[in-house]
Amino acid sequence: MLFSQLVAISLLAGIAVAKPVTIRDTDCSPIASGIFAANAAGVYKAFTLNVKDQVAYLGDGQNPLHVEFQECQSLEVGEPHDIAKTGRVYVPSQSKCIGITNQQAPTGPYYTTLVDCGTDYPQRWVLDTGDNNAVRWSGESDEEGTILQGGCGLLGYKSYSNGVPTITHSNHQITIECNGSAFRIVNSAS
Repeated sequence: MLFSQLVAISLLAGIAVAKPVTIRDTDCSPIASGIFAANAAGVYKAFTLNVKDQVAYLGDGQNPLHVEFQECQSLEVGEPHDIAKTGRVYVPSQSKCIGITNQQAPTGPYYTTLVDCGTDYPQRWVLDTGDNNAVRWSGESDEEGTILQGGCGLLGYKSYSNGVPTITHSNHQITIECNGSAFRIVNSAS
């Protein structure tokens, strides 16, 4: 009887101190990685993070933003499935993802920040492998996938006609807008 009680107490003690099992996010898997860049007049220029953890553009190539595009099956609802892959943009150095702070707004401009990774609309990006790893934000869509966030299709960063980012906010923050330029994931950028 004493032995049975000791076994029961041991089992309960083991349950009380057991570490929780970490569940891996099996829905998302990396399919591309490199520097998050602008195609500025035919030259890849690196984006960076500013002091507020927003995507920013300085144009000097210092502190390039290294990212990983993670394809997520749960984000593909209402998206085309040909050469475009739907997922999120992960920043390994920060263990966070790039999200849109004002995703609820029906139209842009939209603003970026680092957020805990998830599979919701503020983190819904599209990687076009047929267009040299062009990355655009899609946000929310209707059930058929015909009307995307903002009503103008996939969104990119605000830029001049040559692709150089247009900076209109403090801390060199970029904005995401209709008719914006696609981000790129590249191996090297200045």
